[in-house]
Amino acid sequence: METAKRIDEEKEQPKVITPRQKKFILMGIIVLLFVSVVLSVAVIEVKKSKSKTLQFISPTVKSFTKTETVSGRVVQSHTETIYVNPTKGSINEIFVKEGDIVTKGQKLFSYEDTTIAAELGQAEANKKLAETTVTQKNDQIASLEKDIQNAISASQSNTTDANNTDKNATNTTNSTNSTNTPEIQSLQAELNTAKEELNAAQLKVEQNTLEAEKLKAQQESLTVNSNNDGVVLNLNKSIGQGYKATDKQQISIMQIASNEPFQIEGKLTEEEKAKVEPGQAIKVSSKVVADKSWKGSISEVSNYPTNDPSTNQDKNAKKEAIPHYTFRATLDSQENLYPGYETNLEVIVQSKDLLAIPATSIKGSGKSKYVYVLKKGTIYKQHVKTGQKQGKYVAILKGVKEGDKVGKNPSWTVRPGTKIDLNK
Repeated sequence: METAKRIDEEKEQPKVITPRQKKFILMGIIVLLFVSVVLSVAVIEVKKSKSKTLQFISPTVKSFTKTETVSGRVVQSHTETIYVNPTKGSINEIFVKEGDIVTKGQKLFSYEDTTIAAELGQAEANKKLAETTVTQKNDQIASLEKDIQNAISASQSNTTDANNTDKNATNTTNSTNSTNTPEIQSLQAELNTAKEELNAAQLKVEQNTLEAEKLKAQQESLTVNSNNDGVVLNLNKSIGQGYKATDKQQISIMQIASNEPFQIEGKLTEEEKAKVEPGQAIKVSSKVVADKSWKGSISEVSNYPTNDPSTNQDKNAKKEAIPHYTFRATLDSQENLYPGYETNLEVIVQSKDLLAIPATSIKGSGKSKYVYVLKKGTIYKQHVKTGQKQGKYVAILKGVKEGDKVGKNPSWTVRPGTKIDLNK
């Protein structure tokens, strides 16, 4: 009985698994999972390779470009700085505010010169006085001419026909005598004097007219107008009515930034200048405007450097001057761009046509890159030398030529020597 009881107790006790056994069990589970994953991937790839027929394409010629990336800043195409002219007197009035949009010919500000104003007033008064004199003299001359005509008519009517023997001679003599009477001679002398005074008055009108026009032109020059359509920038707040600059000062009163299309301005190092030239195409991007780019071209590159001091670690050492060359670029469009925006420019410094195939055609890596080509219905493995990658295409420098049939999308199941009939 006791033996049977002990056997029953041993059966009821749980079986203990040792750590070593647990380790083996865990490793077995991991191996099984790994094998399952590998088999699943293999099955999927096989299914893909079976469902996706291997396609063949011929290499095509593509344009590959090399670019140089430089930085720049959006600026107005032209900015005019206007200075105070000390020879024109003091500032009288400023007609614009900073940020105003102005048009060509619009008034910006004016000077005040009391001397010109006084001289112009006097010239216009003298002109009016001379014009009045001309009017009076014209009236006087018309009146004298009428009086002379009346006197001649009266004298002729009182002439007698004393000498009937020579009628013609008598008429001539009487006519001459009738125009030489003392009264008529006096009127004629007065008429001549009036005509001389008229000529003098007309001359004064012309002189005063010219003087007034000259002074008006000087007065108009006291008003400064905008030479271009644009925007008022950097208006000098310290300049107001009554301000007058000295002859030795060159004080800016404002700037007019042109409304013409914006440009990109920046600096090039010596190495960059050796590659960047006017006329090269550019692609512009800005961190401020995400997912957008602009096209344009380099418009000018300076041949004369501007020297910027370098940041030297040794404070006691002299700072070396690093030469930089300014450049400008024009844009085909300026939508969403504004002056002051920082930009990156991809300058196309070289463009070359090369034979290319899709990047999916190339297998291997480094110097062991290869493609699959189809020759007479059989797949061969062909080593290639690749060049620049651009988009989905890679330049082929060596290994295949135009007209070759290159596998476009080979999978790992493709094997050299496989027979393929493209007609099926």
